[in-house]
Parts: sequence; C-alpha cells; structure tokens
Amino acid sequence: MWSAMGDLEDAERRGRPDIVHYFLLNVLESPAGKKGLVDVYVHTYDGKMFYVEPETRVPRSYTRFVGIMSQVLRGMDTPRIHPLKDGPHDIIARKKKEGYQIVGMDEDGELALPEEVLNRDSLVIIGGFPHGDFRGGYSAERWIKIGNDVYPSWVVGAEVVAGWERKFLFNWV
Repeated sequence: MWSAMGDLEDAERRGRPDIVHYFLLNVLESPAGKKGLVDVYVHTYDGKMFYVEPETRVPRSYTRFVGIMSQVLRGMDTPRIHPLKDGPHDIIARKKKEGYQIVGMDEDGELALPEEVLNRDSLVIIGGFPHGDFRGGYSAERWIKIGNDVYPSWVVGAEVVAGWERKFLFNWV
C-alpha cells in the first residue's frame, strides 16, 4: 500500500489503519473502556469524523478491522461506529461548553503525567498519524507529553486512560 501512496501529498500521514486499530484495542479494552467511560472520535485525513461507541468490540484480527473500516469509510451502516457531520473543532467547542477540560498530547508539550493534569471530564486530543505535527489549528487548554521520547499514539492513548483510571477509577492518586 505504501508504494502506491508514495507520490501523494502528505503520504507519510495517510493510509495507516493499523494505528487506529491498535489505539482502539488499547483504549476500549482498558478498565475505563470496558466500563463505557471512554468516548473515541476518529478524524480522518480527508476530514471525515466518526464516533466509536464505548461498547464497541474491536476485532482482534487486523484484516477484519480493515474490512469494517472500509465499510465505514464508504458510508455503509455499521453498528457502534457512526459518521458525524460535526468536525473536530465543533466537537471540541461543544465539549468545552459542557465544562470539559481540553488537553492535547504533543511531543513539544510540557512533561506531565496524565493523572496530574486530567479532570474527570477531559477531552484529550491525540494524533493518530505516523509522522508530523497537528494541522488545522487544534486548541487545547494545555499541551502535554508523557515522556521525552516520541511514542506511538496507541501507547499515548493507553497511558492517558491509565492515568485517568489511577486518579478517578481506582483513586490511587
């Protein structure tokens, strides 16, 4: 697939459903995910937005996941994954009005543990692309990083959820 996309603009930011697959497996299978306490929104390169219900059981098989996502991207009706008309900025603005804290994860953010930063109601922005920076002017109250290395988005997602769980689900903090 990569060789077919090599000549496309921003080729390094496209065509990586494996990133979404790993991310969803890590986040939705976490204790908070299994309790239905995690909402996931997916914003694709071409501007489509999808809401993944907390009860979604992500296929373990990558091939099966790609099949389902290709149906979703073609606009076919799939249970528990819904296309949205709102864009990411609309969702962020709505969540902010609802009192959510907006936190962005970025390799240039301040070093902090998620449990030190997150509120019970936090919307966390995590990039799902293999290289590069956020585009499109995402706004967050704080931009943080979990370490001094660059980590895959599924690791960042797992750490964010685990930090939230330590603070609010398990009361370890």
